Amino acid sequence: MLELAKVRKLTWLKEGSSTIQQQALRDLNQAFQNWWKRPDHFGHPIWPKAGINEGFAIRDLSVRRLNRKWGQVLVLKCGWVKFRVTREWRDIETALSARVTKDRAGRWFVSFTRLAPQIEREPTGEIVGLDMGVTHTVATSKGKFLDMKLLTNRERQPKRRLQRKLARQTKGSNRRNATKLSMP
Repeated sequence: MLELAKVRKLTWLKEGSSTIQQQALRDLNQAFQNWWKRPDHFGHPIWPKAGINEGFAIRDLSVRRLNRKWGQVLVLKCGWVKFRVTREWRDIETALSARVTKDRAGRWFVSFTRLAPQIEREPTGEIVGLDMGVTHTVATSKGKFLDMKLLTNRERQPKRRLQRKLARQTKGSNRRNATKLSMP
């Protein structure tokens, strides 16, 4: 981390949070460690392009609830950032860390990481066979069929229409970006 302290004399690095930058270096180090240990499984770490799959991790997590729909998360050097609550609040409160990401359409998302709850089940000793099929999605050895719900043609029409519209638009144009945002 000594090298990071020397480089932080640059103004654009000073503006960001040191803990977030240190976490980015830890993530890069882990990516290289994975690649060196198992190059057949993990690819060479690539340098991200600006504006594509941008994101950062927040380790020292502080959250507060505004109301039933909205909450705030503390992003260092930015302050309190509002987000929409889509999970149970106790899951957000007990989160260990958060990751803030930006998708290609320019929308920002925050996801909270927490430990998975331990589910204790007693083994029944029964053996079940599963068959993946065409007529039925899954067939069990006990004769039960599980089918995935498929969209009807009417339900698929809006998305297909927008996909055709998107294919005809110029890449990088504002109208194309607006079409991307309107896709379900």
